Amino acid sequence: THNYTAYPMIRQAREMVAKGMLGDIRIVQSEYPQDWLTEDLAATGQKQASWRSDPKQAGAGGALGDIGTHAYNLARFVSGLELDSLSADLDAFVPGRQLDDNVNVMLRFKPVGNKHPAKGMIWASQVAPGHENGLKLRIYGSKGGLEWVQADPNYLWYTPFGQPKQLLTRAGAGAMAVAARVSRVPSGHPEGYLEGFANIYQEAARAIRAARRKGGKPAKDVIFPTIADGVEGMAFIEACVKSSKKNGAWTKL
Repeated sequence: THNYTAYPMIRQAREMVAKGMLGDIRIVQSEYPQDWLTEDLAATGQKQASWRSDPKQAGAGGALGDIGTHAYNLARFVSGLELDSLSADLDAFVPGRQLDDNVNVMLRFKPVGNKHPAKGMIWASQVAPGHENGLKLRIYGSKGGLEWVQADPNYLWYTPFGQPKQLLTRAGAGAMAVAARVSRVPSGHPEGYLEGFANIYQEAARAIRAARRKGGKPAKDVIFPTIADGVEGMAFIEACVKSSKKNGAWTKL
């Protein structure tokens, strides 16, 4: 469902990038480490581990498909950049595991106008002890940088180049209208994962209501994942698997 795209401070980050507050985007780094498959949990009969480790049920990607696609989607959503090509290295560290449990991907984005194309990296792992759901996004441009951590989703670090880091808080001072619109409780209260799903369902409902009004279109601020995001995620998996099989050869999406 890509509910992470509906977190208030992710909407804020996306708006800041779109408004040029970071300048020309140069570097996009996204990671999603976990540790729950550090051992062969599937061998114990644990259902969640079993189907994720079975290519007949999970498809071509293990950690890549399970969490790597979320890291990729978030990078695309916030940066607004389109991927040109990638170089991937997929590993299965646990003996006997049929699908990857650790993924490293280098990214080359399409250039925007005559500007130098941005580069990026994605790391997704389910064999990283000490990490639960460590989704993190960092974006750096010619004027500043942003950093967001899913485990602490109500905060967004913004660093204008040459100035002190600024901590922006959900529903707090500096929060933009796009973030406020999907915030549900006052600042200082935890809000995130479940509310992200609720925000997406609400956005979809607004689009449906607009369509029922004689085919009308929803407001421009209505944002939710579509089938296109799912298809792109599948293309990302396919390109990563293809690249890794060719020893990390650069592969077009």
